[in-house]
Amino acid sequence: MSLIVSGGGLRMGQVIGSTNSRGEHPKDRPMTPNDLWATMFRHLNIDPHQTSFIDHSGRPMPILPYGDVIAEL
Repeated sequence: MSLIVSGGGLRMGQVIGSTNSRGEHPKDRPMTPNDLWATMFRHLNIDPHQTSFIDHSGRPMPILPYGDVIAEL
């Protein structure tokens, strides 16, 4: 998956991670969409691992069950 992200005080002009020569598989540092979400939440000053919502049966649902902040951004 490739993404272009800009604005919001993020550090720009960089490539993070790499793929094999044909672009089929991550070569180093595979990431998930939740990693990008964790990064966006961090920039909004929301801790995704401590923030949850209550579902219809009264149980807490985390806003992000997994994912790590992309520190380079």
